[in-house]
Amino acid sequence: MNKASLMAALIAGGLSLNSLAADLNIPLSMEFIAVNGQEVKSNFFSHKDEIELEKGKHTVALVYKDLIEEPYGDGHQRVNSDPFLLHITIDADGVYKLRPQTPIRDLKQAKAFAQAPKVSVTHSDGHQVQYSIEMTSIHEESIIDSLTKELTPEQKHKQEVIAATAPKGSAAASADTPTDANEVQLQGDAKLNPEAMLKYWWQQADEQTRKEFMTWAISNM
Repeated sequence: MNKASLMAALIAGGLSLNSLAADLNIPLSMEFIAVNGQEVKSNFFSHKDEIELEKGKHTVALVYKDLIEEPYGDGHQRVNSDPFLLHITIDADGVYKLRPQTPIRDLKQAKAFAQAPKVSVTHSDGHQVQYSIEMTSIHEESIIDSLTKELTPEQKHKQEVIAATAPKGSAAASADTPTDANEVQLQGDAKLNPEAMLKYWWQQADEQTRKEFMTWAISNM
């Protein structure tokens, strides 16, 4: 198909060149945390290995989690990195594959990668990709901790990591009105969103009320 035919097809389909998007693909050993200030939801039952990104600059937060065979015996060891930020420019449609620069084959390589992730990003058509990596420093917590405690420093730091992926100047708080990075504001359609409402009322509740709610929620799951 020549360029003129391709342009006609795009217009006929109600698309524009700016609306084309690409997929960012990651291996099983990595997980998405957030993209452009929005948390990427995941669960224990399926691995999300691709997200769609429109053309332009994006910031993606990821974490490395791998189960590596120990050098002696039949055991395995879990190796996790702190979350890291991928700053990437999407300039074409297709698939962008993110992989470790060097294949990870043993525990020593896995631990070295977790300390300082070095990745390569390749496009399906082979052209050079503009990207950079920025490390963060937060630590995982247990599910019980996240359900029964106030926000820990680690949780607050995670929210800061998510916020760090947001486009500069978006949803910026007033300088004389400080807000918690995790605070939910009910505005517009958010008032009709059950998830937003639950988060909002959780923030308003004291510690005892939260514990009573969690006891009720767990018994009704």
